[in-house]
Amino acid sequence: MTRVGKYHVALLAVAALILLMSLVRVVTGQDIITSSGTIAAALTLAIPIALAGLGGLWAERAGVVNIGLEGMMVLGTWFAGWAGYQWGPVAALVAGLLGGALGGLLHAIATVTFGVDHIISGVAINLLGPGITRFLSEVLYKEGTPANEAGAGITTSPSIGKPTEVSFPCSPTAPTYSASWRAPTGSCCRTWRAFCAGSRTTSTCW
Repeated sequence: MTRVGKYHVALLAVAALILLMSLVRVVTGQDIITSSGTIAAALTLAIPIALAGLGGLWAERAGVVNIGLEGMMVLGTWFAGWAGYQWGPVAALVAGLLGGALGGLLHAIATVTFGVDHIISGVAINLLGPGITRFLSEVLYKEGTPANEAGAGITTSPSIGKPTEVSFPCSPTAPTYSASWRAPTGSCCRTWRAFCAGSRTTSTCW
């Protein structure tokens, strides 16, 4: 099949999916199925899975079968939640990257250095990821700890309550942007302020 043919098939598949969702909405009477909020939530939740799939594709291109993506995602998620509670959202981002990379490094050492079967190593990481994070949660988030009092538990991390300011300094004549995240109850608020030529323009995204 040519590239143009694959493109047309992809467009037809998307159109068929939209038609199916519309039919389900009409039959069930649930207008929320095709609402903008539902689509936005679906796209938001699909991004981590899509990124993990992209990582698996790169691993395949490098000759490594990586089915341990779930375990790596679990490791990254736990470390992001822990670091975010300790030092804020930026630390959460860095710790999430490092946690997922730790699982990938373990898989690489097992398969490339020691010659372990790729499937076996991936399954082991999928088992180790949830096991390690649950153990760490039971140790660090047990009753009586500050994290537990802040809302943490075995399956949940504490909320991030402190705003974090991130500035991007530019030359004196160029705009300077700053962003602040506030998530006291799990919500995320981003405020961008542009200071240019002595005037200030503010735009808020919810």
